Amino acid sequence: MFRAPAGGDTFLRNKRMKQVTFKEAMELWSTPERVVFVTGIDTDGRQHIMTVGWKMRASFRPPMIAVAIGKQRRLNKIISSSREFVLAVPGTDLAKEVLICGLPNNENVDRFEKCGFSRDPGTIVKAPLVQRALCSFECKLVAQLDTGDHTLFVGQVVASWVNEDPKPHLMAIAEEPGFHVIAQEGSIKIGTVRS
Repeated sequence: MFRAPAGGDTFLRNKRMKQVTFKEAMELWSTPERVVFVTGIDTDGRQHIMTVGWKMRASFRPPMIAVAIGKQRRLNKIISSSREFVLAVPGTDLAKEVLICGLPNNENVDRFEKCGFSRDPGTIVKAPLVQRALCSFECKLVAQLDTGDHTLFVGQVVASWVNEDPKPHLMAIAEEPGFHVIAQEGSIKIGTVRS
């Protein structure tokens, strides 16, 4: 168990630290945050896509990527049952699509159709590739971890793709200097680093 040094309050005050709520601390840490698309295919053959902010590399050898998906999201159940997914990195030409795929979705709305995305399947997984993405990673599920209201899915990368016409990466941003807003929906802003 962590124990603060003697005179801990003085130590923290001298370091200009103060205790705050988790939400207050996350507001400082959560932006900018690169966003990605995650795709999957359900047991009826319907393709699904959503915008995800919580992702990371998990291993070099073998190559693995992890994504956290909320338990209430359909894609959570789809990845659990299909045991695969595709992670696709959007560029600046997909800012509006990032917002569309990040909003709560009506079961009857096909986001691929709404965004004008192609429906090409992966070469090894059935989950679809996003042809306009900067890069895409076909992943086979190797592990999943219950993390409270999300599930952390770890996929081994079995195929990788890059766009021959790269664009700058997109990220979720806040009202901070140094960033350029490309698309916005309410308080959610998608943009790039200002050049």
